[in-house]
Amino acid sequence: MAPGKVEQVDVAIIGAGWYGLVSARTFLRLRPEANVLIIDSDNTVGGVWSKDRLYPNLVAQVRLGLFNYSDTPMPPNGGNAKDPHVTGEMIHNYMHKYAQDHDLLRRVRFNTFVADARQCPRGWRLSLRDSDDVIEAEKLLVATGVTSIPEMPPFTESLEEASIPVIHSRDLGASFDAIRDDPGVRRVVVVGAAKSAYDAVYLLLSMGKQVTWAIRADGAGPLAILPFRVLHLVNTVAFASTRLMSHLSPSILNARGPLYWLLQRNPVGRWAVGRFWAFLDYVSAVHAGYRDGDHVGLLRPEIDRQSVFWSHSGLGVVTLSDFWPTLHSPNLTIVRDEIRTIKGRDAHLKSGATVAGVDYAVMCTGWGDHFAMFDAAHKARIGLPAYGARRDPHSSSSSSSSSFPISQESEQQLVDWAAHDEAADRLVDAQLPFLARPPRLGQSMDVLDARRQRKWRLYRRAVPVEMAAGGDRSLAVLGQIHTVQTPLVAEAQSLWAVVYLLGEVAVPGVEDMAAEVARWNAWTRKRYLGQGQKFPYSLYDFLPYIDSIFADLGLKSRRKSNPIAEIFSPYEPSDFNGFVDEYLKKREAKRGDCKV
Repeated sequence: MAPGKVEQVDVAIIGAGWYGLVSARTFLRLRPEANVLIIDSDNTVGGVWSKDRLYPNLVAQVRLGLFNYSDTPMPPNGGNAKDPHVTGEMIHNYMHKYAQDHDLLRRVRFNTFVADARQCPRGWRLSLRDSDDVIEAEKLLVATGVTSIPEMPPFTESLEEASIPVIHSRDLGASFDAIRDDPGVRRVVVVGAAKSAYDAVYLLLSMGKQVTWAIRADGAGPLAILPFRVLHLVNTVAFASTRLMSHLSPSILNARGPLYWLLQRNPVGRWAVGRFWAFLDYVSAVHAGYRDGDHVGLLRPEIDRQSVFWSHSGLGVVTLSDFWPTLHSPNLTIVRDEIRTIKGRDAHLKSGATVAGVDYAVMCTGWGDHFAMFDAAHKARIGLPAYGARRDPHSSSSSSSSSFPISQESEQQLVDWAAHDEAADRLVDAQLPFLARPPRLGQSMDVLDARRQRKWRLYRRAVPVEMAAGGDRSLAVLGQIHTVQTPLVAEAQSLWAVVYLLGEVAVPGVEDMAAEVARWNAWTRKRYLGQGQKFPYSLYDFLPYIDSIFADLGLKSRRKSNPIAEIFSPYEPSDFNGFVDEYLKKREAKRGDCKV
């Protein structure tokens, strides 16, 4: 076989979603002459919002004006400015036009999967699936997100006796027409308790299907779901985008100032914070109808208090007015069980029960290793968790994401992570006492064992600590932070990461970087429990994160017109419009001063 060709580029970006697109544009704004290549395994831009992953009723959990880039407003649904909903189709069209307007489409190589990424003398060498060609890049930006590689339960590895389609929720959009139009598809089983499972169940019930929803009895259980508006007055995500909320949600990035001392270090303040979250929990439970006496009661989060605060199994927001009435339909049956096998059209459960006559099965069982392009040695050097690599193939668990192996980090490390982790645990407990007493869960508390946390060792959630300490600025990892305002955080993080790659921002010494990373990991684990064990979760805390990276860049992050608005007015992406221009002006002025 003839050897493949080697293509050399200045910058390779893996992923054409929110982070991939804006990081490409940002890099080109700072280095217009750069040869930038974006690589994506899909056939359109968008990532989770790519064309093939869309289906009717797919709606973002935010209102219009909160889910777009800062300098590019999103047009309203159907041109109706009074419609606050942001549909999947709106998002895809927005991202496609963004890529088109900024001349990014010609730089995207679609239907291309990076199978292997490793360092080489030039920078990074990328090998592609089903191709002998390779790409060499001086700089690499990994923007794969956390929803790119489907995780299927173990029983799906042997479906020889099954006579029904079994798909992952990722493929629900591509399978939509077949499910809707086939009169033979009447009964569908849905597996999992993630937000994608709620969306799938709602979609199927809206089609008139009979749905059996299987949720494991020994997992984290159903997630907490907030109404779109609290008391029909306040938009939930808008309120979550205020600085007040960033103090009501204790954050290790927000541990100073009068509001911090009032609400987090004062016992009366902590009591008030607890009552606030208990009130939101009550409103959410009433909105859902958990106590209406039907099957929806089985969807109540399994945590003894403040489920919408702790977000142990995740957090959702209802954006469609008929969501809960649809889930109360008698066409839905909920079982706290898991599938062991499917034979013919029958799903056999762990308890011994059988769901007979199933026509389709949808697995909403989470996501696999989206960093599988790196081998174990590279992961250890970068600071990525090695999750998925040691899953027990004989486990009966429906999803490996609910049970994590005890961390086994390399002993040959520049940083004594164990010492930093221990110190960070003490610091978080001292600075944020609200988090020091976790709630009781419906499952074993062993799931909160710090040794089982997937730890990202990334400074500012983007930079490999040990590589940065060694002067290697060839790699940044984007999107490993889960917040309510993805596009805005993508913009801010991308600018910081690009400036870092270009050597225009200083980073502290290795011990200071390690301390920052350890504090974040300890905080997100204590703050978001199960979700913090799995991901760098930061739902309510995006403003303090932006504060920290803007401070590094010398940019102003407090952008409201007066102190009252600064605390109570929601931050929208438009509030940050022009911040890249501001950085470019500061850079130009700095260069002018150097010339003088």
